[in-house]
Amino acid sequence: MTQENLYLENRKVLKVSGLNCISFLNNILTSDISKLIPLETIPSALLSPQGRILYDILVSLDFPNNSAEKSILIEYDLFCEDDLIKKLNMYNLRKEVKIEKTNYNVFVTMNSKNYSNSLNDRRFLNSDIHINRIYNKGKSINYINKRNSSNWYDLIRYKNCIPEGIKEIEMNTTLPMEINLDLLGGISFEKGCFIGQEVNARIKYRGLVKRKYVPICFKNKNFSFSNLEVIDRKIFLKEQEIGEVIALSLNEVNDIWYGIAKIKLSHLYLFEENQKLDCDFFGSKLKINFPNYMLPLPRKI
Repeated sequence: MTQENLYLENRKVLKVSGLNCISFLNNILTSDISKLIPLETIPSALLSPQGRILYDILVSLDFPNNSAEKSILIEYDLFCEDDLIKKLNMYNLRKEVKIEKTNYNVFVTMNSKNYSNSLNDRRFLNSDIHINRIYNKGKSINYINKRNSSNWYDLIRYKNCIPEGIKEIEMNTTLPMEINLDLLGGISFEKGCFIGQEVNARIKYRGLVKRKYVPICFKNKNFSFSNLEVIDRKIFLKEQEIGEVIALSLNEVNDIWYGIAKIKLSHLYLFEENQKLDCDFFGSKLKINFPNYMLPLPRKI
């Protein structure tokens, strides 16, 4: 698996600044912005009032500079850029903060020693491989483009069940706890209210989530696809449909496909009890490999 710096052309960074930028973001985002520490980025989301994910993001303190003004960096999916900025400005009623695009390009790496603008990605805290994000103005570092690489980054994300962006998270439909955002440190139920908090608090304390994202893998030399949207993504267990594949990437070293699937929680209990159990996808025996942070699965109260 190649370990070069990887340029993520579909990821961009906003800066939110002003005296009240932390309280402003704390009132609308799922994570606790007041607990951010330097050189780390944490997952977060902006939800609808119904508690569904509108935008999945990463938040961090701005890098040290000569300005006395507080500022927060928000990394986001480029395809959501206009809508995200519009939504943030909608909540910025008193114009108490400034919301602006930056010229940062986003890179990921396994080796951050040579870069000053490097952030530890807290989503991989429980992984055996730690990922750092580099926010760099211009492309003055050595890198490979995602489209021309074997994409080690996707493989690591999928093995750790970390979806990212609108191609992997169905916006305005998916609940934060379906993608394990709570387990990855992206939701704070202690900080007070945020948009969609009441709905998700009920789900958390009553165990009402019906589906979960889980990491999957299978081996099939005859399987290939150019676009996941054009194939039948359904997963079956003994001829019963139990979920669907969300994302896939091939590890060309061992010819194993790794990905993320959304599966009904009632069926996931069977896999939790018998981790040798497999299901069917495109004629392949598909395995579910739970990361430690996902276990035990939530139970309805």
